[in-house]
Amino acid sequence: MFENINTELLPIKAHYFLFNAATGPIVPFLPTIAKQLGFSGFLVGTIYTILPISGLIAKPLFGGLADKFKIHKTLFLIFQIVVAIAMFTIHFIPEIDKSANVALTCNGDASLEICSKNGFSDTVIHSVITEKNHLNVSCQVSCKANKDIYTEICNHWKATQFCNLANSSVISDSETFKFIAGFDEFHDLYIKNCVDIRILSATFSDNIVHKPACVNYTRTTCVTTCHNNPSFNQLLEEADVFHNTTQSSAYQFHSFLWATVISWIGMSVVVTVADAICFNLLGTERRKEYGKQKMWGSIGFGIFGISAGYLVDVFSDGKQKDYTCIFYIMLITMILDIVMSATLKKVHIFFFYILSLQKNPECSEGEPSILWELFAVCKEGNMLAFGWWCIGAGMCTGIVWNFLFWYTEDLATSSQVPWLKTIQGLLTGVQCFLGELPFNFISGNVLRKLGHVNVMSLVLLVYAIRQFMAYSTVSNPWWFLIIEVLHGPSLGLCWPTMVSYGDKVTPPGTKATIQGFIGAIFEGIGVSSGSLICGWLMDTYGGVTTFRVFSVGALLWLTFFWLVQLYLRKVKASPIHMGHNHLANYANPDDAILLTMSRELQTY
Repeated sequence: MFENINTELLPIKAHYFLFNAATGPIVPFLPTIAKQLGFSGFLVGTIYTILPISGLIAKPLFGGLADKFKIHKTLFLIFQIVVAIAMFTIHFIPEIDKSANVALTCNGDASLEICSKNGFSDTVIHSVITEKNHLNVSCQVSCKANKDIYTEICNHWKATQFCNLANSSVISDSETFKFIAGFDEFHDLYIKNCVDIRILSATFSDNIVHKPACVNYTRTTCVTTCHNNPSFNQLLEEADVFHNTTQSSAYQFHSFLWATVISWIGMSVVVTVADAICFNLLGTERRKEYGKQKMWGSIGFGIFGISAGYLVDVFSDGKQKDYTCIFYIMLITMILDIVMSATLKKVHIFFFYILSLQKNPECSEGEPSILWELFAVCKEGNMLAFGWWCIGAGMCTGIVWNFLFWYTEDLATSSQVPWLKTIQGLLTGVQCFLGELPFNFISGNVLRKLGHVNVMSLVLLVYAIRQFMAYSTVSNPWWFLIIEVLHGPSLGLCWPTMVSYGDKVTPPGTKATIQGFIGAIFEGIGVSSGSLICGWLMDTYGGVTTFRVFSVGALLWLTFFWLVQLYLRKVKASPIHMGHNHLANYANPDDAILLTMSRELQTY
């Protein structure tokens, strides 16, 4: 049974499986991890604008270094270590501290009154009031000063440094006083839409602990910030006036940004060098077996992506998700991958080997330069229309990759929150095994029957239907599992169509350059700009409006694409403009798998 197994290819198969199994539990959840840390949609969109660009820059840069110094395997192993370290550091980034306007009330005992217009969620009340998760918790409180509160602090809190202020005839409207509040967890109340958290102790700048108590009723407005306390952060986040305006300058944001950028660069280098190694091991004669090797990456990504969602829910308690388990899964699996990759034979390869296979060997030195050919190709009408389509498809893809899980969290009810990550993990599995993988297999037949231009139109149309008639009209995240089958006729057909069409509209000698140019347009312009716009819309108008805007945008993009095609058909009727070039190559099952949902190739 095992005599037909090619042991020479086992290490590269194992690498694809283990590397995707390691990154699979992390990559899809990064936007929701960022959300839980306290980043806005616009900031997350900004991060995902930078990441594809960093990956596109890193591939030729480090690939060229590998070629120059012949250190492919060394670079391959080093960047696997870089990915493991960079991703694991994300686990240690603390949440951004939340602040909110509250009221300090003092009538016998002192308490902080925190109100919400629509009432607090059941999860927050259960965490803060029922479970009393604020023992040994302290918050910084900055309150507006007035004569009455100074008098009570002086006479009954026994903070004598305020006695002179209490006797002052003039107190400025902008004057404030600050203290650190400790809480008595056994005397909290939830009345109507307000929570009263009783203050057990107050510590001013003299570091002396005072017991707050008042004889006369007094009240003032305050701003409260609680450090490293998830339960209180959720409470403050749902308050009437919530402050989160300084997050872009917080060290948490910069730590997250650099950790993700470094990991993205590492992943892009590992992916590209691994593909070059794989092609070198296969040789020219067995090139079509590349898909059979790459398929193991999709299997690892799908299986571990599904498992990760379930494990996060199992180890979490309440609304706050504990991602610890998936970071350790990533670390252990990546170590196994490094050990397995070390067994790869040291072969002499070239980084651009995978691209050179597409070039015409008969191309002579007397032909025009690649840059001139590139310019000549790109100024043609059909290539401009193709570039327009790549940008539109990339924008639609960016919103699904980076904000679909975000949107499900906004829709989830309190009863769905405990198993929300399981839903998201299953969404990854449906996208991989029921969406993209089968459509990659049939992409060749679909392109042969419909033609490239018609399939491009179908992709944008399905994106529009998926984002408006599906996402924005369904309020139950469980239904998204059915909707995600549409991931096949959208992205599952998008990638093979893009590669195949780009290959056939370019002359010999420029195919590799054009393929890289297409990838830069799709990811560097489409995915990046789509992520940035989507993040801003999510913050400003919410998820429903955002998905509807992108749906209408996809239809408008499709309309303009077809107008250009009709014009080109009228000006110059040509089979290739119709998308039916008789020379076109359509992907067979082996080649189609290389375009499957290996998220590493799609996002970096």
